Amino acid sequence: MFRDLAPGAAVFDSALGPWGLTWTRRGVDALALPDLTEDAVRELLERAAPGREYPARPPAAVRDLARRVRAHLAGKPDDFRDVPLDLERLPPFARKVSRALCRVPPGATVSYAELAKRAGSPGASRAVGTVMARNPLPLLVPCHRVLAAGGVLGGFSAPGGTDLKVRLLHREGVVLSPRHQAGMDHLARSDRALGRVIRRAGPYLPAFGDKRDPYDVLVTSIVHQQLALKAAATIARRVRALTPGDAFPSPRELLRLSDAELRGAGLSSQKLGYLRDLGARLDDGRLDLRALRRLDDAAATAALCTVKGIGVWTAQMMLIFHLGRLDVWPVDDLGLQKGVQKHLGLAETPRAKAMAAIGERWAPYRSLAAWYLWQLVDGGAD
Repeated sequence: MFRDLAPGAAVFDSALGPWGLTWTRRGVDALALPDLTEDAVRELLERAAPGREYPARPPAAVRDLARRVRAHLAGKPDDFRDVPLDLERLPPFARKVSRALCRVPPGATVSYAELAKRAGSPGASRAVGTVMARNPLPLLVPCHRVLAAGGVLGGFSAPGGTDLKVRLLHREGVVLSPRHQAGMDHLARSDRALGRVIRRAGPYLPAFGDKRDPYDVLVTSIVHQQLALKAAATIARRVRALTPGDAFPSPRELLRLSDAELRGAGLSSQKLGYLRDLGARLDDGRLDLRALRRLDDAAATAALCTVKGIGVWTAQMMLIFHLGRLDVWPVDDLGLQKGVQKHLGLAETPRAKAMAAIGERWAPYRSLAAWYLWQLVDGGAD
């Protein structure tokens, strides 16, 4: 298939964005999974296999493989077992792990421990994790099919992170969250037009792999209020640097910092007050973030809204994207209002009162409906 080809590289389009591969006479030796831009894909390929030429028209064998990859990414699974791979640059253990993983078919998953056993090294699950993190051939050596113990999603080092891992598994028929799948099925049955949006956008992603400290989520949301992302990220980095370690100052540390120190990091007087109120409530126990998961949606929202600077919208975003609640309907969100208008063909953008009534049709999965309607506005369901 590749033995008569000169080494080269190529970039192609797919349902998930541009992706690319490089090859030698022995076979494919690097693959870059879909990214937002072609330039980013070329950069990944250059790091994996420097100096490759990009022929104006890739060889027929490469074009055929590209067709198969595009079909796979569009939801027609392919095991790629017949595709020759050049693994010569990999250490011996990595080659064993890669070959064992290639035998895991689409629609199946394997744990790090089980993969280590299949590669002939029981107990080497940590080493397997290192091999997966450095895998130059994702999809062909399907590292997205490796899950942590207990079927937990685990990490994914390719561009797109765990969101892309979920999308790839979903296209292969793997259901990681029966609750999410039940919601998607319910919405598709009850609203055929929304079902088409769901099929285009793919799996419901909020709260997958979100292991962040809820305190970090709240501090970040306060810092980012009414700021451009770059400016907010700079201020957040400076706030973290006020105390040792990579995390934000703890609630008690936050209360001990002077106003001058916090302002010096770039915080406004208003946000400084918000953060001090958050720190005080956590320090004296008036707010217990660990208890949020035990509260119903209304009670969790009310608890969060006791903090100065945390409103209903911020609380609802935390419920959807961090706590994984499935029936939250943020009626004041402009993007959601525009999604409802586009989806239902309304002449005007509905306001909060109308939104509340409209949302009832998608209960008890209004979080999912909201996310798919956001995709409709943001282009994720094109």
